[in-house]
Amino acid sequence: MTAYAEVDPIIDVWARANVKKLFNEWAGRPARFAYLPGLRPFECFQISIDAPLLGCITVHARSVDTDDESEFEQCWEGPIDTLPAMLEEATGTVQEWLSRVPMKGS
Repeated sequence: MTAYAEVDPIIDVWARANVKKLFNEWAGRPARFAYLPGLRPFECFQISIDAPLLGCITVHARSVDTDDESEFEQCWEGPIDTLPAMLEEATGTVQEWLSRVPMKGS
C-alpha cells in the first residue's frame, strides 16, 4: 500500500480527464505529477500532488518552462475530501497561465 492509496482514485479520475500521462514515481520514490503542455512552442507546466499527511493534502501548480521566461507557482492545501476541487482549481489556474498575453520582447 503506497502513501497515495487513499487518494489515487481521485487523482486517476482527474488525470484521465486532463493529462496524457500521470507519473507515479520520482527518483525511485512514490510521487504523483503530470505535465501540461503550453499552447506556444516549448512551454510546459506541472501539477503535482504531495502524499496525504494527517488527513490533509497539498497540490502544486508551477511553470517548468515558458517561452517568455515567466515563472508561475501556486499551492493549495486542505482536507483530503477537497482534493477534487483543488485539482480542478489547479488545472484552471494553469489554463489561465497558458492563455496569458506574452511579455513584450518575447
